[in-house]
Amino acid sequence: MADLVNSKPIILFNTHVYPRHKNDHVAPFMHDLAKVCTSFARVVVHCPHAPGLPLEESIDGVEIRRFKYAAEHKQTLAYQGDMHKQVKKSFFKALLFYSFLRKWKKATKILLRDLKPDIVHAHWLIPGAYITNKSITKHTKLYISMHGTDVFLINKMKIAQRLAKKSIQRASKLHFVSNVLQTIIVQHYGESYGEGLLLPMVFGLEDFRQESMTLPKTKRILFVGRLMEVKGIDVLINAFSKLVEHQPFQDWNLDIVGDGPERNYLTNLSKDKEISHLIHFHGSKPRNEIKDFYNQAELFILPSKTTSLGEKEGLGLVVLEAMMAGVPVIGTDCGGIKETIVDGKTGIIVPENDADALHNAMANLLNAPEQRVELVKNAHSEIDKRYSTKSLVNTMKKWYGVVDGK
Repeated sequence: MADLVNSKPIILFNTHVYPRHKNDHVAPFMHDLAKVCTSFARVVVHCPHAPGLPLEESIDGVEIRRFKYAAEHKQTLAYQGDMHKQVKKSFFKALLFYSFLRKWKKATKILLRDLKPDIVHAHWLIPGAYITNKSITKHTKLYISMHGTDVFLINKMKIAQRLAKKSIQRASKLHFVSNVLQTIIVQHYGESYGEGLLLPMVFGLEDFRQESMTLPKTKRILFVGRLMEVKGIDVLINAFSKLVEHQPFQDWNLDIVGDGPERNYLTNLSKDKEISHLIHFHGSKPRNEIKDFYNQAELFILPSKTTSLGEKEGLGLVVLEAMMAGVPVIGTDCGGIKETIVDGKTGIIVPENDADALHNAMANLLNAPEQRVELVKNAHSEIDKRYSTKSLVNTMKKWYGVVDGK
């Protein structure tokens, strides 16, 4: 494929989710990537509308075009997380999903006709790549990024496997955020479909950088993420309940930042364990406020586990954010987390869905302040070596085939 010799080629992101505003907690990594790409391309993002948002706007140099898929007050499908689960549980949401796909396809075709992008970059195999593949012409350069849930779905759903295969076969280039996702694609479709860019969505890590190696003494443990089954927060609560049974941890606190379908269940679990006074559910927070939580935490936990549908953690980007913020981390051996943590060097890995193992790791690390400082130093060094801003820009330019004009 010929390189794009142009100082500002047009790249169109086609995605079912994108931050609704600056500092939105929804998929901030998407905007981080788009901002990086504005240094060498005109970036236009095509995404669903939501109540109260303009149909067109520009944020940090990224042009955003939104499509409506229902009357404004009925646009309740996008930006809620777990779209496939919403559709499965509600007949109304299933009908809304049909309208969503139909309106998205129509809007994509119109935008492609008017914009004439050099590259169309679809995010998530399903529904992003599926809709994009249905909308483009045979001459369109289709690039696809796979983020996690989309790939894990093909392990369980035959229809997802078929739909994904058509998109992958049509793609000019593929991008995997973790080796776990790449391996699944190879297992289903063969070695040739495993060729592509392997790169986490790490484009906004600098926003969390904390240079100080002095650990806070706040007696606070932190989780950040969606409150959903795959995150394993129930395991964390069970482990935390064991931790606070004994000195010197009886007055420690657990901060849970995020929202989602399991909030009521988790709140009730903390009450059942009689530790609700020590567990604080803060809801979803914008990025600038999440940084404050990182700065106050003595330990960060990502306790993800494999769900009944076979979903795993695609990457665990929050682990890298915590590392950059100078917080020691513990994660489970679920999905892509094993690729973000070097066990014993940049953090600690424990078996998934094992509250006893997690409790022991938490207690051991909290009792070893020198080890925590060493983990933070090593994590900073590893991130700087692998994910400098300059190298990320060059990697994306090369992947898109952009060559500086002369």
